[in-house]
Amino acid sequence: MKKTITKAILAFSTLVTAHLNAQTIVTFDNFTLAPDTFYQDVNGTDFSVNEVTFRYDWASWGSWGGGTAYTNKKDTIFTASSTPPYYANLYSSIVGSAFSGTNYAAIQNGAIITFSNNTTSLLGFYISNSTYAWKSMKNGDQFARKFGDTTGTGSGNSIPQGEYPDWCKIIVRGFQNGAMLNDSVEFYLADYRPAGTASDYVIKNWQYVNCASLGQVDSVRIDMKSSDTGAWGMNTPGYFTIDNFTTGSTVGVQEINKLASLHLYPNPTTNNIQLNFDTNNSENVSITITDIAGKTLFDSTYQTSVGINTISINTELYQSGVYFMTIHNNTTSKQVKFIKQ
Repeated sequence: MKKTITKAILAFSTLVTAHLNAQTIVTFDNFTLAPDTFYQDVNGTDFSVNEVTFRYDWASWGSWGGGTAYTNKKDTIFTASSTPPYYANLYSSIVGSAFSGTNYAAIQNGAIITFSNNTTSLLGFYISNSTYAWKSMKNGDQFARKFGDTTGTGSGNSIPQGEYPDWCKIIVRGFQNGAMLNDSVEFYLADYRPAGTASDYVIKNWQYVNCASLGQVDSVRIDMKSSDTGAWGMNTPGYFTIDNFTTGSTVGVQEINKLASLHLYPNPTTNNIQLNFDTNNSENVSITITDIAGKTLFDSTYQTSVGINTISINTELYQSGVYFMTIHNNTTSKQVKFIKQ
C-alpha cells in the first residue's frame, strides 16, 4: 500500500544504527551560572555530565583556548564598530537563547567530546551560529570577508559581486579506540553556493544535526571549515553553539535498511514537493518544515507501511527561498534543505 506525502530530494543511504538501551540529553542546565556569564577556568579543567566529558583548554595568553564552554549569554547586538567589537561575543548564540532551558554550549573548531561508555551512540544535537561568526559572515570584519563578496578572491569579473559561492560547515567525526571511523556527518552553517542570491543563507535559528549514522563511538571531534581561508587557515571565526546533546547507550551495532532510499523532489520546487522512501517497518513518522528563520510552516505525523511510501506536501503558498524539512521516526531523524522558487 502506498501513502501520499510531499517532500524535496534526499539521498539517504543505509543507516548505521544501534539497539538503544537509553537516551540521554545534555542540556547544560546541570551547571550553575550567574545570568549573562559563561564557564571560564584558568586551569583548563574539562567538565562532565551524564558520562559525557567536554574538553576545555585555557590558553597561555590568558583566554579560552579551545574546546567547549557552557554559557547563558544572550548577546546578538555587537557589530564590527561596537566597543567591544563582536569578537567579544564568541560565547553567544545568534538565536539569543538556549534551545531549551537557560544554558547551552559555545564550541570552538576542533572541539573533542568523549564518552565514558565505549558503546555510546551520538544521536545528534541542535546547532546554531555564534553571534561572532554570524555577524562576520554576514558583514565581514577585520579578519574575514563578507560572504558573497568577490573582493580578494581572485575571481576577477567571472563571478558577479555579491555572488561568490561561500560556505561554512561543521564535520562531526567519530572515534573508537583512538582510530577515526570512516563515516562522518556534515552540516552547513552557511551556504552561498547555489547560483544567484535567492537561496543564500547563514543559519540564525536552532537546527538539528543527526549523527546516528556514526554508530558506536568513544569520542567525537567537531571540525569547522569555511570557503574563506588564508595563509594561516580559516578566516571565518571558528565558533558555533549547540544544545540538547543527545546520546544513547548501545549494545551491538548493526546495519539496517530502515528508511533507506529517501528522496525529495522536485528540488527546487514550485507548488508541491514529494518525499519517497522505502521502510522495512510500519511506524509513525513525523515531518516538519521550517523556514530560514526557524518558523514552523508544516508539522504532521504519518503512519507508514512496509515498502514504498510517498508523501506529497503543498508548497504553493510558501515564499521563494530556502526551507528545511525534518523527518523523525522512533530512533533517527534526517534534515534536508530544499528551495521554493
